[in-house]
Amino acid sequence: MNLDEIIEQHLDSSQGGGLLGHSNGLITQASEGWEPNNLVLLESGYVNAGLVEDDSRIFTLAKVDYQIPSRLTAMAVSNNILVMAMESMRLLRINLDMAHEVEDIEVPTSRRPSEVRIYKMFFDPTGRHLIITTKAGDNYYLWWEWKKAKLLPKMKGIVIESIAWRRSTIRSNETSTKELLIGTDKGFIFEAELEPKTELLKPVDRYFRQVYQIVPEMPITGLRMEEFPARPRQYVVVAVTPTRIYQFIGSVGPTAAGGVVGGSENKALFENLFANYEVNPGFLELPGSLPYSELHFFSPFQDLPYQGVAKTFAWLTGPGVYHGNLVFGSQTVGDSVIDTPQLLPYPATRIESDASAAFEIPIAIALTEFHFILLYRERVRAVNQLNDEIMFDELIPLRAREEVLGMSVDTTKNTFWIYTASSIFELVITKEDRDVWTLYLEKKQYDLALQYTKNPVQRDRVLTLQANHYFAEGQYLLSAKYYAQSTVPFEEVALKFVERDGRDALRSYLLFKVDKLRKVDITQKTIICTWLVEIYLSKMNQLEDQAASSAAESDVQNLQAEQSVLEDEFKGFLETNKMYLDKKTTYKLLASHGRTEQLLFYAILIGDYERVISHWIQEKNYKNALDVLSKQESLDTYYRFSPVLMENAPYETVSAWTRQPHLNPRNLIPALLKYDHSSMEPGAQNQAIRYLSHVVTNLGNTDPAIHNYLLTLYARQPTRDESALLTFLATQGQTMHYNLDYALRICTQNDRIQSCVNIFSSMGLYGEAVDLALRHNDLELARINADKPEDDDMLRKTLWLKIARHVVKDKKDIKAAMEFLSNSDLLKIEDILPFFPDFVLIDDFKDEICKALEEYNLHIDELKMEMDEATKSAENIRIDVRELRSRFAVVASTERCTSCDYPLLTRQFYIFPCQHTFHADCLIKNLTPFLTTRQLRRLDELQEHIQHEMQNQQKLMLMNGNHSLQPLMAGNAAAALNGADGAGGAGGLSHQLMGQTGAAVMALGGAIGAGSKAMVNGGVAIVGTAAGTAAGVFKDVIFAEGKEGGGMGLGLGGGGGGGNNGLLGGDDMAVVVPRLELLRDELDDLVASECLLCGEMMIKTIDKPFVSNEELDLELSWGVQ
Repeated sequence: MNLDEIIEQHLDSSQGGGLLGHSNGLITQASEGWEPNNLVLLESGYVNAGLVEDDSRIFTLAKVDYQIPSRLTAMAVSNNILVMAMESMRLLRINLDMAHEVEDIEVPTSRRPSEVRIYKMFFDPTGRHLIITTKAGDNYYLWWEWKKAKLLPKMKGIVIESIAWRRSTIRSNETSTKELLIGTDKGFIFEAELEPKTELLKPVDRYFRQVYQIVPEMPITGLRMEEFPARPRQYVVVAVTPTRIYQFIGSVGPTAAGGVVGGSENKALFENLFANYEVNPGFLELPGSLPYSELHFFSPFQDLPYQGVAKTFAWLTGPGVYHGNLVFGSQTVGDSVIDTPQLLPYPATRIESDASAAFEIPIAIALTEFHFILLYRERVRAVNQLNDEIMFDELIPLRAREEVLGMSVDTTKNTFWIYTASSIFELVITKEDRDVWTLYLEKKQYDLALQYTKNPVQRDRVLTLQANHYFAEGQYLLSAKYYAQSTVPFEEVALKFVERDGRDALRSYLLFKVDKLRKVDITQKTIICTWLVEIYLSKMNQLEDQAASSAAESDVQNLQAEQSVLEDEFKGFLETNKMYLDKKTTYKLLASHGRTEQLLFYAILIGDYERVISHWIQEKNYKNALDVLSKQESLDTYYRFSPVLMENAPYETVSAWTRQPHLNPRNLIPALLKYDHSSMEPGAQNQAIRYLSHVVTNLGNTDPAIHNYLLTLYARQPTRDESALLTFLATQGQTMHYNLDYALRICTQNDRIQSCVNIFSSMGLYGEAVDLALRHNDLELARINADKPEDDDMLRKTLWLKIARHVVKDKKDIKAAMEFLSNSDLLKIEDILPFFPDFVLIDDFKDEICKALEEYNLHIDELKMEMDEATKSAENIRIDVRELRSRFAVVASTERCTSCDYPLLTRQFYIFPCQHTFHADCLIKNLTPFLTTRQLRRLDELQEHIQHEMQNQQKLMLMNGNHSLQPLMAGNAAAALNGADGAGGAGGLSHQLMGQTGAAVMALGGAIGAGSKAMVNGGVAIVGTAAGTAAGVFKDVIFAEGKEGGGMGLGLGGGGGGGNNGLLGGDDMAVVVPRLELLRDELDDLVASECLLCGEMMIKTIDKPFVSNEELDLELSWGVQ
């Protein structure tokens, strides 16, 4: 049968055991812990009967049915790595996580196999480092990645009996073993460090140095080291021989650079520690003749990389197992870390062929959390550490002449392996702590028993026995605590305490019981909480009575202290359980016992602030009432109690109001009216004004009622100082929220003159403001208000004249009038002279008169200069007009309209100084969307008027007999062309631009082509066809104005038009043509004031697309479907 078959067989036949060869390695079923949430308890004391006791075996001995290829001499297991030493000096290494892979490791030796065999192997907790020793003194090292062990030359000639590994190597990723201690069969302790990844040809044992020797010579069979958890570099080394146990405590020294210790100048790491024990080392000796021994430590935290400090130890000796706890504190040299040591004698072994029993010493031991594993020649036992009873005793199924060699323990995975020369057994431990709770319960160690309970039945049993124990001893408070957690019926427990008069214990029990009840058990909680209220109140009254009747001062103080503690506890109870108490019932209980303080506390807890405030007001303790009022958030409560509080504690009440910004001041007016202003001390602040000013200034209140009331309070103050009222009026500014008429009436009734003047000014009645100030001889106030209408100089001058009349006529003070005159920038001496008497000396204001005359002279000179400048400007304008008449532009016959891209000369057009050209109708079409409604309406009117005037001109021409024009009107293209050729020739038409100073456009007309006419009007040339005009209304008649000789006429042909050669003449044309020119000029100003592409209109259309929707539609219409 191969190894895989063995694994499958054990998986099928064993459950809960640790088996060799599973894909996950060693299977150890964890103890099924108990969760308190799984507890099913009822008040009737019922516990779920389905929770039965687990009677499965804790210890199981299973044979690993593996055919060992050669005789086994030694075995070691660590971190799920199992190594077997064969008699042939070879090793078999198995990773239990992948047990189907067995590695064959060579141990090189120069000796014959019959001369040497492996004596012991030592695995570090990580399973990476293995040290092998032989009886011949050859020692080897195997790194977990190697397939061949290496000889350790520096350790030649010693037989290793024990090794102590440092726990720090477990948490490091270094390949080195770090410093380790080696105990030999001669009593020597060496320190060494092994480094598997060294340079070629260098030994792996970096250094090997003796640090101690036990005298007399004896083998060191066990060696362990532990670092103090709270004291870095403080170590304890425990070494045992078959009869002695040594403890070495001290600090370790630093290593050399690079971590290497050795050489003549360096010391080993533990050399300082052992140096303190060179003379008379302390030890404990247990006499006996046993030639071997073992030392084992147990740590509750075994998983890598966080193995904890050892908690207990066990030492195999001749008399028995010496064991105890390990305590690490402040121990120093000479102290001990062993606490409560005990010696467990070996149990007797009954021999089947003999009725008697004999004591047999085990050949090996192992230590678990709660048991000692004793290995004998033929059997294995497990002895419980708590009661020294044998929990497991089973014979090992050995073949004939087969002997047990030893036991190997994997301290990392907590597995136990027993081996012979040809067999391997595993001792599987499952739920080791299953019955521990019963053992602690027998010892009455209830807290420890509770830690190891596994289900509600066990827990309830422990709690019940613990409660009964404390109750029997009279410790009622403790028993109440545990009764509350048990399933003992509520009535039974309550009666117990009542019968023993244990009201304190009953109170404690009820408190625990309330905490244990679910939130949905409202009725039960309400009943118990109400009972607790009664118990608390009765206890407080009892303590008060005892304190009142006690004569001893010390007793009184003790009773008062107890009552203070009880009252605090009662308050905490109310805070925690207020939602389960009936308000009405609780009030009755508190009132019936006269507990006013507790009643008020409870009322605050449940938010019944009105009851508390009413109480304090009845007690006239307004400060406490305001404190409670400030803590609550209900605004209605403020409105309800503010009148009485304002009447009796105005300052504190206003302070409380200011701390609550959400109050509506209008609702507090009744409380403000309760405020007695007459009771104020001289110089004291008016509290009503204080609050309202806070509301207006800080909170930004705009309620007119509040502002009017505040203004009334300011106006009715007993002081004559109006600064506060004026400040209030000034802060209002232009957005005043008080009624001006009401304010004026209140200020007038209370004789607040300055305020009245300010209000007049706010109403814009500056004249009344100045008059009122003058009636009370307040010139400064009058001056201030006279300057307020800054944008109306005429009004200001009128107001200043009022002040001047008052100063001159009423006061008759000429000097004061002169000083007053100097303060005004509007009045001159001539303005106030009419107010002077008819007969007065001018000595007082002679200088002012002279100064005024000088200013007039300067003003006249300035006017003359301005007239000269105006004359020059007019002359310059005339020159510019004459120059503009000579300006012209040349239009080619191929020129096209910028808008429609048709030939420009086909219709009337405009040309701008920027050289952009437009047909008249195109210009108007593009301009129309940007004209205002008023401009569009004017454009239509101009078109109608121009059409009407041209029709009138046509009639006048016909009436005067100018029949020669009829061919032109009929569309004689040849005559029109001849008239145009005289000015510009066949290639183009040039017209003189007449003066247009206000126009930003230069329009030229050309009459090229058949059926075209030319018109020149005041410097604007327009060309149009018979079909249309610039404005869409110009018809088939075009006039030109001739300026020479003062006459008017229409010039056609090469010579142009003149006064003598005009076709028309007489007064009628003189009347009609200027009218047409004015309309035409206005039309040009409207549509041709700027270029469409160069003026502001282009900026306004920056968001318009380059291709309009109409153009897009046109383009799409030409697409091929």
